[in-house]
Amino acid sequence: MSEPGSVDMADTDSSSSDESLDVTSDKFNPLKALYSTKSSLKHSKAPLYDNVSKFESILSGMSGKPKNKNVTSDVAQGESSRQRFLPHQEPVASTRYGRGWILEGRNVLSKMQNAMGPLGLLYEYMENRTRVKVHTRNASGIRGHVEAYVAAFDKHWNLALEDCFEVWTRKVKRKAPALGGPSATTANDESATKVVVTKIEGKRETLERHVPQMLLRGEHVAIIVKTN
Repeated sequence: MSEPGSVDMADTDSSSSDESLDVTSDKFNPLKALYSTKSSLKHSKAPLYDNVSKFESILSGMSGKPKNKNVTSDVAQGESSRQRFLPHQEPVASTRYGRGWILEGRNVLSKMQNAMGPLGLLYEYMENRTRVKVHTRNASGIRGHVEAYVAAFDKHWNLALEDCFEVWTRKVKRKAPALGGPSATTANDESATKVVVTKIEGKRETLERHVPQMLLRGEHVAIIVKTN
């Protein structure tokens, strides 16, 4: 009778077809297979494991397939090795254009024609050459207004105006005039915009000017109305 924990040598001499030596059998005895002279590896390049628990986890598929650095990649020739995506997750193909290209339907002129709502009404004013009054604002309230024709606009209410007559108010400037006469450039420049002070009330004054063209940012637009 053998002692507990020892291996009976008679069992080690049994046939290799014994279920206790078959690694795929539920009755496999790793300790018996370790000391048996009948058990042998079927594959000379079989991977080695540190313990039986790791082997069992690999055998049951819990830890996935063993890594083998000598195994070649399964990627076929000509197939990309990039990350795989589902059909609806694939990147959308785009066409690159060089400088000077104007994408059809994506420029400001074509977008104005497709404008709807208030922007569509503004497009009608532009096409019919209807004069509009644009009330402008500053950080504290209404700054003034501009009467002009609309030449172009975008969805952010940035306006390109023509034949502009602007009226606005500001604080009276109490600065002393600069010494010396006006420079020759200012005196001879006929295209310089003339600003006229029309009214002074307390610390505020009203000014007006006429300019041929103006670009007004949308953040300064308070309201746009049609002039009679």
